[in-house]
Amino acid sequence: MAIRIVTTVCGLYAVLILSGCSIAMALHGEKEPDFEHIKVGATKEEIDFEFNQPGTAKDLGDGKTEVTYKYEMGNSPNPGRAGVNGYVDLYTLGLAEPILTVIELLQGDDVETGIVYGPDKSVLDIHGYTPAPPSPELKASQEEQEKYVRKRPTPKTDTSTGKAEPSQPQSTPAP
Repeated sequence: MAIRIVTTVCGLYAVLILSGCSIAMALHGEKEPDFEHIKVGATKEEIDFEFNQPGTAKDLGDGKTEVTYKYEMGNSPNPGRAGVNGYVDLYTLGLAEPILTVIELLQGDDVETGIVYGPDKSVLDIHGYTPAPPSPELKASQEEQEKYVRKRPTPKTDTSTGKAEPSQPQSTPAP
């Protein structure tokens, strides 16, 4: 009888450890909309692309339409969080898995944003959730990081023929 109990407990323990629920949950989720592209004057197609869905429309008259977009913030796929969850699982021999799974279940908030479109399908007004503007420190750090991002070379155009010439890599003289 004792062997049966130990076997059952070990089996349940193995199921919890091998499932890796917190790791899988951290790797899955919905991409958050990029509010840099959601602004007055943008087209409905651009907005639908950012929210990954068409939204719920309501006619306001005079050719205006209000569309409500429901989405989740704070639960986008995160390989870093999944890696930390995996490391903690290994370090604790799987004992932390139930706790990490509950933490992953609580990730994210359901929010909605309402957007009013004009007759030409361009944005007239945005209400509901919008993120705070970036701080000056954040802007400065992003500008500093941009200095180190490798940019795709752009082809140079020959003005006489109008054809693109392959860009040559710039070589620096040897000291």
